Amino acid sequence: MRSARLILLAAAAVFSLAIAAAAPGARPGPVEDGTLSVRDGRASLQLRLKGGVIGRLGRGKLTVVDALGDTSTVVVRGAEKVSSPNDRTTVYTGRNIRFRIADDKRFVVRMNASKINFSAVGRGEGWLDGWGNRAAGVYFDGSFSLNGSPYKSIPDERDPIQLSALPSGG
Repeated sequence: MRSARLILLAAAAVFSLAIAAAAPGARPGPVEDGTLSVRDGRASLQLRLKGGVIGRLGRGKLTVVDALGDTSTVVVRGAEKVSSPNDRTTVYTGRNIRFRIADDKRFVVRMNASKINFSAVGRGEGWLDGWGNRAAGVYFDGSFSLNGSPYKSIPDERDPIQLSALPSGG
């Protein structure tokens, strides 16, 4: 009798846990990939992400720090100068630089350029710092959209960003 009661209580506990786990909104699911898009940017920025970036710079510098291992895809075209300060870091400078970078591990991309146009998809963090300066008469430093939000002006002060999205549920 006593063991039957214990079995019944254990079954009820398992059943209630299963119902709680299946309830919508009971707990958020895993974080999904976020997005960042920059149009006609004049800025300095950094992204540390797991995912991919594709775009171009009109004039400036692109720095890529590869993840450990040989899993990254880095394709850069149009750089006038390429330097490697260490085994994992490559710096591309020049005009009309086009790039595509992807990795299953975290990598870092830094841009210090004008006419920045790119899209990034993945999970990670970073910062944006536009070159706008009202005193110098520079009012437009480009626009950006983060995680599907409407485009807005790139901030004139360094502003942290987070690439991630809550699960869509569908």
